Amino acid sequence: MSEPHEANAHARSLRRSERRHGDAVNLSICPTASVRTTCAHCVARHTSLCARVDDECLSRLQALARHARFAPGTTVFEQDEEAYRIYIITRGVVRLYRDVESGKRQITGFLGPGDLLGGIRRRTAAHCTAETITEVEVCGFERAAFAALLQAYPDLCFTLLVTAMDEIEAQFDHLVLIGRKQVPERLAAFLLMLSRRWKFASEDPNLVLLPMPRSDIADHLGVTSETISRIFTRFKNEGLIEVPTMKSVIIKNLPRLQALAGFEEIPNQRMAIGL
Repeated sequence: MSEPHEANAHARSLRRSERRHGDAVNLSICPTASVRTTCAHCVARHTSLCARVDDECLSRLQALARHARFAPGTTVFEQDEEAYRIYIITRGVVRLYRDVESGKRQITGFLGPGDLLGGIRRRTAAHCTAETITEVEVCGFERAAFAALLQAYPDLCFTLLVTAMDEIEAQFDHLVLIGRKQVPERLAAFLLMLSRRWKFASEDPNLVLLPMPRSDIADHLGVTSETISRIFTRFKNEGLIEVPTMKSVIIKNLPRLQALAGFEEIPNQRMAIGL
């Protein structure tokens, strides 16, 4: 094992030890009224796993759910840590990343409202680290109880299978994006895909929320922060986007951005999974 890899593993072990008490505090606040919400008023109700089940299964999900809130910068779970809970994100955004041999990290994706964090696999160890970017609210489920629910409701199990297949396809698309596309094409594709995620009917379809810092976008797309900033400026100067704030852009020329990304059509909204 290389020295940077050993250092990463040791650092993860220390962070896990430091987080044990904080995790217990988080669990203790899960059922409180200040965080708890009903499915009927949940903003992610119609974009998450909950939208794909009947009323009986939804009631079972609601009975099993424990609601929690995480502050920005909180590690929900660590790479290679035993993960015994599954979360449906109802508010906020999470970054997923893996430590790599060089001692650096690779951001593998972002999750937001309606997305599933954690899953049912043979290994209980988390594949990546999940860290909140904004304040995040979740419905949490014990892994064993969630697995039992999948066995009791085949439709729920089938929905999760289809979602997992969509996630595999999305990861393959990202590999092609990183390996075969130039940086402007990568950023155009990233903005267009985000324009369809975590969206609700009343929101402007041309508004793209960017809660993650530019350095996260750069890491995810395999380039430097300076390069990403330069391409954002280029897109703005060419009239492709407006940048009203560092946390959002407005798409001004959808056909040109779509052509640059190489999309015949923009991918539809989907529920993502982070393991």
